[in-house]
Amino acid sequence: MASSGSRTRPPCADQEDMPKTWLEASLDKKKEKDVPTPPCWCGDVCKLKVSTDRNKSWTEGRRFFVCPNYAHDRRRPTNAYDIPPSPPPLCKYFTWIDHEVPKDIQEDQRADWLRRQRLFEESYARGLERERREKEARERKKREQERARKEKAARQEERASKLARARDAREEDEARDKKGKWPRTTQ
Repeated sequence: MASSGSRTRPPCADQEDMPKTWLEASLDKKKEKDVPTPPCWCGDVCKLKVSTDRNKSWTEGRRFFVCPNYAHDRRRPTNAYDIPPSPPPLCKYFTWIDHEVPKDIQEDQRADWLRRQRLFEESYARGLERERREKEARERKKREQERARKEKAARQEERASKLARARDAREEDEARDKKGKWPRTTQ
């Protein structure tokens, strides 16, 4: 496999940054006459596109080269009978032409990063709080079970002592009945 510095395979941008929607674009003949159109990994000449993906604000308006065989390059059929679904992409190659991100988009990226960081920290804090509550609930349940176990043991002990007292009283009563001169009848 070729490295990113290889002449046979051009470097590819991060696939996570790949825009989902785009339009045809062109190079400026005067300013960008020196920019060559690279071949993609499958050997075809790349197409020039401009990102229109509003979900990824940092890519919107930036131009890039993409493999002409990329799956999303075809229009989606309106119904299943129009066009068969496109085959999977051969090489998924794309690279940015506009490497410099405009200031307003950089600010949007930073705000988005700060928002995601805040959401992560809030989620982490909620997770810690949930773990703390679950631990407290487990400890409370354990204490409750221990208290119930002790109460049950105390009830059993009290019952055993009452049974022992009743047995002793009955035996004492029977022994007293046997001692007397006249047999006692129970009524």
